Amino acid sequence: MLVDLLLAAAIATATPSPSPSPDIKTIVRATAHGRSENLVGKARAASEGSITIEQIATRPLLRPGEVLEAIPGLVISQHSGGGKANQYYLRGFQLDHGTDLESTIAGFPVNLPSHAHGQGYSDINWLIPETIAYVRFKKGPYYADQGDFSTAGAYDILLRNTIEPTVLYSVGGYGYARFLAAASPRWGGGNLLYAIEYVHDNSTMARPDNYRKYNALLRYSRVRGADSYGVNAVAYGGSWLSSDQIPQRLVDSGAIGRFGLVDPSDAGTSYRFGISADYAHSYARGGTLNASAFAFEQSLDLFSNFTYFADDATDYYNVTANPVTCTATLPTCAPGALRAPGYTSYCPANAAGGAFTFSCGDQREQRDKRLVSGARLVRAFEGRRSSTTFGLSLRSDNVAPVALYLTHDRVPYPNGTLSQAHVVETDAAAFLEHEVRVGSRARIDLGLRADSYDFNVGERDARNSGFRQAGIVSPKVAVTYALSAQSELYLDYGQSFHSNDARGITQTVDPQTHAAIDPNGNPIEHVSPLVRAVGEEIGYRFSGAHVTSTVALWQLNLASELVFDGDHGVTFAGRPTVRRGIELSNFFTPTPHLTVDADLATSSARFLTDPQRIGTNVPESLAAVISAGVTVDQPRYAAALRVRYFGPRNLVEDGSAHSPPSTIVNAQITAKMRSGVGLRLDVLNVLKSRAADVTYYYPSWLPQDAANAAYLHNAAVNPALGGAGVYDYHFHPSEARTFRLTFVTKL
Repeated sequence: MLVDLLLAAAIATATPSPSPSPDIKTIVRATAHGRSENLVGKARAASEGSITIEQIATRPLLRPGEVLEAIPGLVISQHSGGGKANQYYLRGFQLDHGTDLESTIAGFPVNLPSHAHGQGYSDINWLIPETIAYVRFKKGPYYADQGDFSTAGAYDILLRNTIEPTVLYSVGGYGYARFLAAASPRWGGGNLLYAIEYVHDNSTMARPDNYRKYNALLRYSRVRGADSYGVNAVAYGGSWLSSDQIPQRLVDSGAIGRFGLVDPSDAGTSYRFGISADYAHSYARGGTLNASAFAFEQSLDLFSNFTYFADDATDYYNVTANPVTCTATLPTCAPGALRAPGYTSYCPANAAGGAFTFSCGDQREQRDKRLVSGARLVRAFEGRRSSTTFGLSLRSDNVAPVALYLTHDRVPYPNGTLSQAHVVETDAAAFLEHEVRVGSRARIDLGLRADSYDFNVGERDARNSGFRQAGIVSPKVAVTYALSAQSELYLDYGQSFHSNDARGITQTVDPQTHAAIDPNGNPIEHVSPLVRAVGEEIGYRFSGAHVTSTVALWQLNLASELVFDGDHGVTFAGRPTVRRGIELSNFFTPTPHLTVDADLATSSARFLTDPQRIGTNVPESLAAVISAGVTVDQPRYAAALRVRYFGPRNLVEDGSAHSPPSTIVNAQITAKMRSGVGLRLDVLNVLKSRAADVTYYYPSWLPQDAANAAYLHNAAVNPALGGAGVYDYHFHPSEARTFRLTFVTKL
């Protein structure tokens, strides 16, 4: 079947191969090119740019996703075990695990629509940082070649064609170990790059995460005259124990420490196997042809418990008061004993007599297994004073299953299937971009994109099955004016969209209650398949000999804020929103051996309507980020110091709860020895900041709450009496200070 999909995909799409990376034997070279490159006359917006391998090499990284924090204004965090997709924040968005940030690596799309854990789920744990050639990034919906999930921005990671024979071994605190072997021998007139990676990390949580991952990359590339070819094969597997967010009240009471946990059985496994191919041709009279195809299989099996005992105490069990933990195997009930609804032959172990006290907790298993294939074809024509680019793309996600189960201690319960679907989602797109150069200074870029979607959902509950089609056309325009060879003004406008989860498009009953109303009493309604976004931006860029600075003022309107609740399997149509912000980016290279960067991004996010008078703040939206760093690169050593400030965020609509700000400082020192040998020390969280990676505000319920008389008899709080639980801050702490020592040799 995989071969058939590859053959079908080969007729349609692509991304360009990077040019061959230089074959030089160095440990680190921080003479950054990406952000210091003069993009005057090339970029369409001030917020467009690139990051090079030199910048990535001197960046201390806690996790691979932090490579992306080199993009100004982007924050990477985590609220669970190491193998789960990162949490992303950009341009006033709490992007969850990737919604509204379109991501591509080596021709593979990263965002996964209609995913069990979140719309647009973007896991990049399979990325090996040393194999990156460079990162191209764009912000805003101004580019016709960017489609679904690109409203906040997009990035494209291209891989190297060559790498020096390298062996790397890292050790660090809390069980951290990493091994990497990579090389790119000449083969068949091209380069055959391979990289093999193993990582183990317990993190700094009280219960070790025991995260283990295995990565393998095989890339063949060849440049022959005007043609270049590339084929990539990737394989990744990971398993971990999840240290999920914890309630502040348990920490305050001393019941657990700030690195503690509530449900020790939360865990996850994931894998990804895929192949992609790309081809590029440059025409003698100008213009290019790019074609690519991809196919991959990806799976996630995740066990999470964020509300502890709040939901199932009322949804699934007859509970009188204090919840207690049930056993993994439930005994057969005696005749006449109370049973949980739908459990004809099971009951709690202490179900004696009439009433009993019981809850299995709120743990959910989210399972997603899919086969994704697609292709892309792009043809660019160059004229004397204009250029035109035309593109076609096709993508299909065959997801079987995408499912949600009620579990305890990772054991599913009889009749505990909340949702189980087979989803086939197909997107066909065409785009056109036309640039006209007016005089010697001005450019006008016009773009148009059209997307057509098929959503086919086969749900275990046939009432939530169905087939829908949807389409959307997105115009774009950019006007640029070069004040000089080093400075340029930008004016951008664009429309884009994000797709909703296919299950929300066809749902008619609640997956948990199987009723036509949700737990809040609202009717279950189909959500819009495609939600339009409209953005505007005005910007300025200066690229001097030693300094590059940009400023951008932007606004983005969404017709409906996406609200997907993966823990309950439902999608809600949110209210329309507006986001506004300012971004300042500065990159300074006063000498060949010294680099300084400083970036500031501020934003606000508001709902445009408030019919229920609950407030207009968009919960968890990003407000302010400051990122700065200094890097010294000398022939015998290199050193880098980085700081990131992550500002406070409104957590609820009325603004009554806020997350605390956080400041993290990381450092790296590299000793360069003869014969390509290097020794690197990374110090993460240098100042031992007691920060939080994420903070949420929502209700939950614990056995300690049931022991509190004020909660026990409060009908608004106690779930057994119909309450929602105790509203509290729930956070996942940033990791404690840790050291990592890396030995690397270039053979």
